[in-house]
Amino acid sequence: MCGFLNEKDVERLLEFHCPRFNELPKVQLYKDQVILYIEKILNNINLNSQEKLLTPTMLNNYVKQKIVAPPKDKKYNEKHLAYLIIVCILKQVYSLTEICELIKIQIETYSIEVAYDYFCIELEKGLEAVFTTRDFSAPSSATHITYASEVLRSTVISFVHKIFIQKCLIKQKMLNEE
Repeated sequence: MCGFLNEKDVERLLEFHCPRFNELPKVQLYKDQVILYIEKILNNINLNSQEKLLTPTMLNNYVKQKIVAPPKDKKYNEKHLAYLIIVCILKQVYSLTEICELIKIQIETYSIEVAYDYFCIELEKGLEAVFTTRDFSAPSSATHITYASEVLRSTVISFVHKIFIQKCLIKQKMLNEE
């Protein structure tokens, strides 16, 4: 369906795998390691490849603003990573205030592990729906459809649509320049 978009871009998006909670590093990471890890796994879905998704200053600010819990002994665990992955993805579309509210809705209903894994599944399903099938009627991955699960699903789809629109605008600009 997206034959009019750059095939390599679409392939990279469809190859994206958001690591599930049990796939996140079990060993605690220092700030520099966290930044490298986040940049590496989110590279394919960074909407602006000229900008970093996470820098030391950003990470410090997220901790100061209580978006992410402070590290223990300057080390970050898998819960920190889960939060940071979600923040780094969603900040490309939403404000930090909105992201905090969206996370709050999820963790009031689900454990961080369940909410995070559901986010990952819905993100991958959303990429497939937007960039291949254009079929948005696939059932939710949630075991129980709740307000929180529907908010999360809509949040993910809005992010994926943002990627789609940006790719379309890039393609249109290239066509106009020919």
